[in-house]
Amino acid sequence: MFLNEVMDEKLINCDIAARDKKGLIEEMADMFVEAGVVTNRKDFCDSIIKREEIESTAIGGGAAIPHGRSNAVKSLRVAFGRSKKGVNFDAMDKKPVNIIFMIAAPPDARKEYLQAVAKIARLLKSRVMKEALLLSETPKDVMKIIYDFDNVLIEEIKVVTKEGRVIHRD
Repeated sequence: MFLNEVMDEKLINCDIAARDKKGLIEEMADMFVEAGVVTNRKDFCDSIIKREEIESTAIGGGAAIPHGRSNAVKSLRVAFGRSKKGVNFDAMDKKPVNIIFMIAAPPDARKEYLQAVAKIARLLKSRVMKEALLLSETPKDVMKIIYDFDNVLIEEIKVVTKEGRVIHRD
């Protein structure tokens, strides 16, 4: 799975207005509703909040990956939000989040759901990618960064394979 396959410009907001966790969840959920991905905003928001009650999905370093599975979701999709001022998201490092990737998935998309979480976590490990996302001004800018990230993964696999290590087998 490539992130560009589950994201598009309609699911990107480079200027999140919310100032708290609940408001952020609702603002990003609205993107899914407006894009026709989510049929019931309340049910979807409840799935995200239920997951947040287990443990905050703020992973530190100013980033969060809130995610939920719900019958209100038609297909797995990922939304991106950037908050210039930062939002308190109960992060372990106590820092506000500026970069948010929200994952919406139907209940039966467990494998793809976990793959999306892992891909986003890997992207957020890159200081270069995080800085690029923080500087992005438009949805088009964000999608370019996502395409670049997806292509870097392909190149990494080719390089490792050339060095005699088998990473992927058809």
